[in-house]
Amino acid sequence: MNDLDLIRDLRSEVPDDPAALASARERLLAAMTTPPGRRRPPRGTPLRVAPAAPRRRPLPLVAVAAAVVTGVVVAWNAGVPAPAGPGAVTTEWTPAAGVESLAARATAAAEGTDMYPGPGQWLYIKGLTYQPERGPGSTQTHERWTKGDGTQTARRSTGADHPGAPRPIGSGGLVTSPTAPGHPRWDPAYLRTLPLSPGNLAARLRADREPSPPGVPEAVTAFMQIQLLLQEASPPPRLRAALYTVLSRLPGIALEDRVRDLTGREGVGVYLDRQDGTRHEIIVDPSGYTYLGGRSLSPNGETIAAWTELTRGVVTHAGDVP
Repeated sequence: MNDLDLIRDLRSEVPDDPAALASARERLLAAMTTPPGRRRPPRGTPLRVAPAAPRRRPLPLVAVAAAVVTGVVVAWNAGVPAPAGPGAVTTEWTPAAGVESLAARATAAAEGTDMYPGPGQWLYIKGLTYQPERGPGSTQTHERWTKGDGTQTARRSTGADHPGAPRPIGSGGLVTSPTAPGHPRWDPAYLRTLPLSPGNLAARLRADREPSPPGVPEAVTAFMQIQLLLQEASPPPRLRAALYTVLSRLPGIALEDRVRDLTGREGVGVYLDRQDGTRHEIIVDPSGYTYLGGRSLSPNGETIAAWTELTRGVVTHAGDVP
């Protein structure tokens, strides 16, 4: 059957009644018109729509016919937030229908063997953090080294001029310390023990985390645990994709289209809203599915905190950079 035959069959299901066709046309036009003041959903409403493509590709003829006959409205969101700065990068967009779709694509893309540092090597992560209440020192650069066996960590920070911030010491500017007992583990040795099956991974993470505080939903606690793993441990592709899948199964999880990290890179926001209106969001590259960073927003949309991963690699000594 060719396209014209299919269209003819679809068209034959529509009653040949001028009044009915006029009524259907009015309903379709009404659905295509966005009332003023309702262009964005209210906060707390999960946004499960496909992110927009940078170029509008014409829909196949059959898809257009089916959309009109069945009353389906295909909408394109062409709005792009203003770049955060001169380094802003617009990503070639890969549409995803929801968090489940994003996780499935990340899983399919995560082929090969994940690379972990050996026991004597170090995982290096460089990133930015932003906390506006810190005033002039609100944006900081952090470098962190974690030994492959999980026994030691080292860190170096710049732009940290507030009380309690880590201070560079010594000629190398490093603060090196043993891993604190009882501290949540984000080291490569721990990551190696995590299962890649999403169901088993969710059960393991549940067993490893502290119980949710009174009044805090379990989904929020699970989201924050995964957020910290992505931020502090920078897991390799297959484990990262499994974490995305666990996220996709949390109640209330949703996507926010076209958000930017601290450097202006564009990504998909995987978010969860708390009962008080606070939003926690993980920013994912929509084409390579790497973790870009995250942020927390107040109920009125102001940034409470934000962080961005800049560089990740394996090095021989603490203080080395890839």
